[in-house]
Amino acid sequence: MKIFIACILFLASLTSYAQKIEIGAIEIIYSEILQEEREYWIYLPEHYSDEKYKEQEYPIIYLLDGEKYFHVVSGIVNNFSSGYYPIMPECIVVAIKNTNRARDLTPTTMADMGYESGGSSKFEYFITKELMAKINGTYRTMDYKILMGHSFGGLFTMNALFKKANSFNAYVAIDPSLWWDDALFVKGLGDKLHWLDFDKRTLFLANANSLGYPKKAGKQDNAHFKAKEMAIKKMNANIPKNLNLNIKTYPEEDHGSVVLPSIIDAFRFIFKGYRANAKEVMKNPALLRTHYQEVSDKLGFDFKPQCAYIDGIVDLLIERHQLEKAEILNHLNMDLYPTNKYLQEKFD
Repeated sequence: MKIFIACILFLASLTSYAQKIEIGAIEIIYSEILQEEREYWIYLPEHYSDEKYKEQEYPIIYLLDGEKYFHVVSGIVNNFSSGYYPIMPECIVVAIKNTNRARDLTPTTMADMGYESGGSSKFEYFITKELMAKINGTYRTMDYKILMGHSFGGLFTMNALFKKANSFNAYVAIDPSLWWDDALFVKGLGDKLHWLDFDKRTLFLANANSLGYPKKAGKQDNAHFKAKEMAIKKMNANIPKNLNLNIKTYPEEDHGSVVLPSIIDAFRFIFKGYRANAKEVMKNPALLRTHYQEVSDKLGFDFKPQCAYIDGIVDLLIERHQLEKAEILNHLNMDLYPTNKYLQEKFD
């Protein structure tokens, strides 16, 4: 009998070991613009495949250096968008894998660098024309888009914002390599700040400690530090028109370690005020509509509470036998998502 039980336990452990946790999918698109196949990784929100919420659309995060930061960003998004007090909405993450990183992320050619460069305009065109069309045609997307990049990716992000601000709604530039081509971007920044209108776009700029780490700064570190210092000085002196700007310096983080804390801070800044007070909403359901109108006004985009979030509070109210308030919130949910039959049948 003992041998039999041991065998059952062993087989059960094998079954358990064979189970997998999948957080995304690998997709491929052929780019006519780049004349090559490009791989991108997709993270879909927790409730994306739930039949109860099939009308829900989601903001998109376009992530550069996708193979390096996919797990970090998708994990933070999942954590920040869950529960009764979400910091941000559930989002789709599109992580773009590199093929020729320096070529795609730098704006000008520098022959003396020893590697291909200067293809960022073409790469940006691929993202905004081909990849976005593919994503919008495949998934339930909102027209709220975030571009996020580190180092060369941060340089690409800054160039994208100042070249055509309305391509994305929010930009996250993590310790951008503004030293590129003798700080060419920074030298042209002053004139642009005088006349550009950013139309309620958001920029979170993370500035790492370029001189303290490593302890002995080299020529490249000094150029990196000076370019960022000059750019920050110009932006502080000429506040960009209608740009929701946050420049945050991380004195204890170097160029590599700054990525994780800055991603967290970036989402907190972009969606500042997004979190609703669930306890107050349970007392007065009308507050939810008012709250999201304020969020929409701040972000310059029409945001509404996500279906699964409202439904979670409705279920909590039902558990606490506050049926009248639960029904009020459920009717709000039906107003926002009128074709959702699950909501219509909830109180039948």
